[in-house]
Amino acid sequence: MKFWTEEKIKEAICDCTLHNFPQGWTSNGLRIWHTDFVDESMALVRAGQEKRGILKDKLDSVLDKISAIVTTAPEEFSHYGKPVVELEVDPGDAILMFAKYIRKFFNGKVIDITGSSGKSTTTKMLYDLLKDRGASANLCQANTSWGISWNMSNFNIEDNYWVIETSLGGGIARNSKITQPDYAIITNVAPVHLREDQQLSDIALEKSKVFTAMEEGDYAILYNETAHYDIIENAAKAKKLNIITFGKKDADIKINCGTENSFEIEGKTYKLNDTPTPEHIMLDMAAALAVVYLEKLDIAEAVEKLTHFQSLAGRGEAFSGKISPDKTIHVIDEAYNANPLSMKAALEGFKKIIGDASSVLIIGDMSEGGSDTKKQHLELEKTIREVNPSRILLCGQEVKALWNVLKLDYPGAYYEKVELLNKELAGWLKNGDNVFVKASHSIGLYKLVNVLKAYMKKYNKEG
Repeated sequence: MKFWTEEKIKEAICDCTLHNFPQGWTSNGLRIWHTDFVDESMALVRAGQEKRGILKDKLDSVLDKISAIVTTAPEEFSHYGKPVVELEVDPGDAILMFAKYIRKFFNGKVIDITGSSGKSTTTKMLYDLLKDRGASANLCQANTSWGISWNMSNFNIEDNYWVIETSLGGGIARNSKITQPDYAIITNVAPVHLREDQQLSDIALEKSKVFTAMEEGDYAILYNETAHYDIIENAAKAKKLNIITFGKKDADIKINCGTENSFEIEGKTYKLNDTPTPEHIMLDMAAALAVVYLEKLDIAEAVEKLTHFQSLAGRGEAFSGKISPDKTIHVIDEAYNANPLSMKAALEGFKKIIGDASSVLIIGDMSEGGSDTKKQHLELEKTIREVNPSRILLCGQEVKALWNVLKLDYPGAYYEKVELLNKELAGWLKNGDNVFVKASHSIGLYKLVNVLKAYMKKYNKEG
């Protein structure tokens, strides 16, 4: 269903002029990147030094898909012969206006998901569970105020559910006012995006602002063992929200990890599997199941669907293949982001899956850890030794100190830049290796993952 019409754009954007619109014009929604453009969408295009929108030199690559051009400089684009929305407001503000307007027409349930780690995975899990019942979600990790907003402009108002990952970008309180959630999931609180003057409790307070626009009787879904749970719980109670917990003990949605992995809900046990499953993945599943439970959907059916869950690239995706004629490796790609909590959980999950098999840890800096950054990296030593990898490759600035305490006990190397690591990568890997890759996005280990996938594309095709 195409929601947007000429009249709705005029109502949504308080200061705009429409040019060259044909009678009966409709559109799917707003797009601000050329790389994921969808047919019959409006294109926000940058003019001058503007920071948001499609670059002018990329416009030709999506021109045949564009239903209208949205810009502050219509004279630069009139020659394309497309309908033009001339903005008299800042483009960033216009993006937010699109979302606030379409939200008025949605009568289903909105689920906001935030946390220091696991929010993208939980968003994908919940979307997978709800999509057959009608759901939209921002699965591209566009989780700032503007990313959420352009995604919402494309959501289907006839769906039953909107599943929205939300981050600190733009401010969680503002994001809450845009989405107006019925359910809010906080996966956890960890030292990430910390300024030098911030404490971990400040992050808990900030995450709690997801409750800002919620109404009495709505639901907060909380990990009851997270750091500063009391702060989050008190914030939920102050808004008179119902609280549903998930965790390993004394939780409404309880996980059991061991030789058999299961969930306990209202005294009933739902078996997931009897294969090694990382605890942090089980917790993300539990958060998603809390919504299934509250919506009175079939829990057993949902658990069955979760057995087939496929992680996102950079968020735990697993893949295997040949990187040379005589080398096949298995990769766990966690390269999208990292903080102390997610790194420890992912390493423990990796060990659980591979046991004592040959393994290579490729770890980069955990950025934005605040004043305790050096300590946070050194504290990884214990978990790494428990994994007991065959080789270790470290990349970045902050991991250098960690390498200095590990290099006498493990074969491997330290690299300041990922480009240097990539040049020598193949030489460090052996046939049958299980390879774990994780770092903050700014370190660029996703480039290393792309190198591995390129090798596999070449040699698997030849094989």
